[in-house]
Amino acid sequence: MHPGNNINFSSILEQWIGGIVSSKLLTIFEPEKHSLSAVRIGQARSISWKLAKSFDDSFIKFPTNYGRHTTLAGIWLFLGKDHKKEYLVTAFGKTKGQGANRPAQFYGLHILHGSELNVSSSPFWFDYLDKHIEKIDNAEVLICHNHPKHIIRDILSQIMDWSPLPSNRDRETLFRFKHEAVVRWYSSGNFQNLRFFLVEGGRFREYQFPPAARLVEMAQAIAAFLK
Repeated sequence: MHPGNNINFSSILEQWIGGIVSSKLLTIFEPEKHSLSAVRIGQARSISWKLAKSFDDSFIKFPTNYGRHTTLAGIWLFLGKDHKKEYLVTAFGKTKGQGANRPAQFYGLHILHGSELNVSSSPFWFDYLDKHIEKIDNAEVLICHNHPKHIIRDILSQIMDWSPLPSNRDRETLFRFKHEAVVRWYSSGNFQNLRFFLVEGGRFREYQFPPAARLVEMAQAIAAFLK
């Protein structure tokens, strides 16, 4: 084995471990959700059942609008099962007035099927997302995915209470979508609330922060602006 390969592998391993540690530190400010209040159990079970029967890259319309917690509970029930692959489940709705903590109603879901290690978006998903946030005042979108069981993840979970831990790729995706939402908000005045959730080992967390490297970049930009 060439020395260069050793150096390259060591660098990759160092970056990977650094990403885990920095993401784990960020979860201190992203409390895990152990339960959801005011959930309509029958509706949540119906959501989970429909997701289990759904096809890849398909849309599920609710028979009536469901509240945020009921919608999340149904998604959690589905994603919390022992799946062998990742899924991306996106709920579309709107808040009652502007503000991230305002009550919200949701009218449907989109689901994408992935592989054991990742799940990717589709042109249909992007198109629907763009139309929703452009046409719906005070649009809210819940972007949820799961991490299936993995031997390394399971071991680390036992050692350092890993689960549920967003990857740096998950956080980078959040950053790109949040940045775009802020730009649109300033240009159109239309509030858009995009929220990101991860289910791992049956546990559920909303993550809100970009990768640590992005936070450092933003802090440096603010410091330079204030000089």
